[in-house]
Amino acid sequence: MKRRNFILTGGALASISLTITGTMASFVDSVSTLSEFHVVPREVSATLNTVPDSQNQPATHTWNVWDLYIETDVDTITVDYPDGTSLGGLDDKDITVELDRSGDGELTEVKVNKDTYTGSSATFDLAGNFNTNIAGQAKITINGIENPSSDVYMPAITYTTASDAATFETEMGISGSGAFFDPEITDAPAAVTAGNELTASYTVTNNGSDPGSRTVTVSAGTVEESTSVALEPAESYSDTFSYTTAADDAPAIDLVVETEDTTASKEVTITGAWNLRLDPAKQNAASTHSWSTGYVDYQGEVDTITVDYPGGSQGASLDGLTDEDVTVEITRSGESDPTEINVTSDSYSGSTATFSLDGRYNTDIGGKVIVTIAGVENPKKGDYTADITLDGADETATDTVSFSI
Repeated sequence: MKRRNFILTGGALASISLTITGTMASFVDSVSTLSEFHVVPREVSATLNTVPDSQNQPATHTWNVWDLYIETDVDTITVDYPDGTSLGGLDDKDITVELDRSGDGELTEVKVNKDTYTGSSATFDLAGNFNTNIAGQAKITINGIENPSSDVYMPAITYTTASDAATFETEMGISGSGAFFDPEITDAPAAVTAGNELTASYTVTNNGSDPGSRTVTVSAGTVEESTSVALEPAESYSDTFSYTTAADDAPAIDLVVETEDTTASKEVTITGAWNLRLDPAKQNAASTHSWSTGYVDYQGEVDTITVDYPGGSQGASLDGLTDEDVTVEITRSGESDPTEINVTSDSYSGSTATFSLDGRYNTDIGGKVIVTIAGVENPKKGDYTADITLDGADETATDTVSFSI
């Protein structure tokens, strides 16, 4: 039998010899019968997340057992599902076992011995060259298991050592094919100044005929957040999302709310800052430089656009480029999309170039501005700044951006 340590109400520590079988509830009942010890057992909890939760669909099942303490090595882990669930065709490569072995909250992946699985139950044999004690969380991920029909079930997971076995049951809800989670962005700005916070509201409604649960993922720029939502038919879930914008987001970013069923999105213009992207960003390479901004508060029409890079023998070079290598796009007042503006015939050299815009075009600014230069020779490796200047009869505006090679 295995020895277990328990906390006593009197502050002392006692060791109790006990074989664990059945559920943790029966384990606690067994301990409580030892009246000479006032034991405070840890509350073990088990959860099972299925993505998707749709009936008869292949899914990823993630088991988590929390506050589980097994001092000796766990040899096998068994999952026991209701009839109609299938692990057929899965093998050890579809199973990921992660254990907190030291109690610090860090999970370590433990390999599963080579095997194949069938039916609604499977035993995963843990590799013997790993320590497999558990001191907190145990996480088991099964990829590709086929869900049963729509219903609520109580599958079980069992951890077995050389002498003990501990089994835990948890609820698994499988939705019918009629569940449909429809996201909507209910409030979001059309434009945000770079550096300010984008705050949006969204609602997800189950417009299907069956209850169900889905993972709702919201993203913008470099931030993504996910949450699991369960809804009855016609029920809705609402929340907000925030993202702090940056100059790198110019000229625009997509705000996206997504479920397994469908997606809602909105483009948000990033104003007040220029961004410079290099493709490729390698030293001395011939590169396409894309300058962009969501919006510039500029008075009147633009006559010329000047780019000024670091120069010298190790700097950037526009030698050999002509107007055919330059594309200027301006979203003008009243337009929703940029219009390409012709650049008058010219050739360029050195690290600075001025692009004269064709005077036959209206060049006032009402939205995105994009300047693309193909074939710029990048400077050597390092961190740099470059300037872009818009010049016209009514205003001259210069902005400085940073870039790295």
